Amino acid sequence: MGILVLGRLKAYGVVYTLSTVGSFMAKGTRDLILRDRLQFDVDATGDTDLLYGRVDMSDFVNVVKREGFAVKEVRYHLRDPQNPNGVLDPLLTGAAGTFANIKLFCTTTAYENIEDVGIASPDVISLLEMSTVQFIDAVSGIPQWGQNQWTHYGTPDLHPDGYNVVSDLLIGVGASTVSSAVNQTLEIDIMIIGEPVKLNEADMTEMLTQGQDL
Repeated sequence: MGILVLGRLKAYGVVYTLSTVGSFMAKGTRDLILRDRLQFDVDATGDTDLLYGRVDMSDFVNVVKREGFAVKEVRYHLRDPQNPNGVLDPLLTGAAGTFANIKLFCTTTAYENIEDVGIASPDVISLLEMSTVQFIDAVSGIPQWGQNQWTHYGTPDLHPDGYNVVSDLLIGVGASTVSSAVNQTLEIDIMIIGEPVKLNEADMTEMLTQGQDL
């Protein structure tokens, strides 16, 4: 898989981690691991409007032949190639009392507004939210503490059957008030685990709408 260019984001500031998900890998004998890398920018105010990168699934899906792909896991790895070892600084904001966040999701439907995207939204397969709040002493101006939360909503492990798709996958990203990453470019590494599947007529009837909004 090649490199998809989304838009652009940027780096951050300090460190703290809350929730993460357990690590899962391919389990079935026919499971495949697909990889891609996306790039996106953060603007001068720390924001990134909703952007999409497309993961080309044409090697695995064919409506005429009733071939689909069962997505079983989606993993996200945010990177800052400008930092030592490419590690992303998890503190998203350097401003006192400011709330910053990044939302990442995998879908087969292109939503116009990122505010509409949640785990109850149709065709959303995976959703990751990252947020940071930092508090600074009002007198000294010295940061007292910060808190980061990374939450992978929904079911991260869709084994054994997976979520059948008959279209390309879209990776959506948006950022708000990421003040420690202004005017920088970030990367998202994507790992998708699943297997090619044959679909029956009922499956096809249910899923043919997936590609209409791409």
